[in-house]
Amino acid sequence: MEKVTLEKQLKIITNNKAGMLADVAGLIADKGINIENFCAYASGEKAVFHLLTNDNEKAKSALQGKGYQIEENKVILLRLWNRPGSLASVAAKLKLHGINLEHVYGTSSLSGERMTVIFSSDNNEKASEIFSTMIVEEGLST
Repeated sequence: MEKVTLEKQLKIITNNKAGMLADVAGLIADKGINIENFCAYASGEKAVFHLLTNDNEKAKSALQGKGYQIEENKVILLRLWNRPGSLASVAAKLKLHGINLEHVYGTSSLSGERMTVIFSSDNNEKASEIFSTMIVEEGLST
């Protein structure tokens, strides 16, 4: 593990219809905001987007201006080396400390490079401390 940070993500809830990803991403892009990580899925009549951007406040303002329902949630962002067992090691630590996941998503990369895992749990502060300790134990710095 290379890095752990507590972040805020935007959760956008829209109607589930064709073109919603284009609309949400377009609004954000039009304001010069970069989407750094995202997850999107349909849940019945609704579509849900989880976004981390380089300017959440500006993105939130743009989306609310168009009437989208927005929530802001704390999440943990981990930067891991993309190699066998990286995610298993993280999951084992969560299990060992009794931390329950609410949701998780991530990005992949070429083998040997960094990947990003974003998750929310029933105790983000405790999880962040655990992963910060892992970084110190591994001799890495945030």
